[in-house]
Amino acid sequence: MNRQRSVIGIVLIALGVLFLVGQRLAIGGEGVVAVIGLAFLTAYAFTRNYGFLVPGGIMSGLGIGIIYETLLDANGAPVLLGLGLGFITIYVISRLQGRMSADWWPLIPGGILTTVGLFLAADRTGLLGTIGRWWPAALIIIGVFLIYRRRSEPAA
Repeated sequence: MNRQRSVIGIVLIALGVLFLVGQRLAIGGEGVVAVIGLAFLTAYAFTRNYGFLVPGGIMSGLGIGIIYETLLDANGAPVLLGLGLGFITIYVISRLQGRMSADWWPLIPGGILTTVGLFLAADRTGLLGTIGRWWPAALIIIGVFLIYRRRSEPAA
């Protein structure tokens, strides 16, 4: 019971600090998703329950992306980048915590969302026009590498 009360206390403190920072930086409703995500990450930090890490990573990344989207008046790239990096964060934190069987599934949506977000950001800066014709070739090369690597591994 003491541990549960401590977790609830820490979550309330984290929310209070985040709301104060939000007030000082004039971040309004767009910060709600990030605050909820950070509360989940705080709960994960104290319980090591993977069930808190997944929504914490996704919602924190998405929320930070929404905040940047609002501040920069961008074309959606910050939201995609934030969400993609949120998924990747799940994998990274899981690995850093020593989960030997760290699930690699977050890398799939994280990689796709981050890549699309980077292309949107590059398109806005004009960089995509320069490299836009070559990204399909990069996908083919990565695919061939993954297939070749899989076949060269010894059978289990």
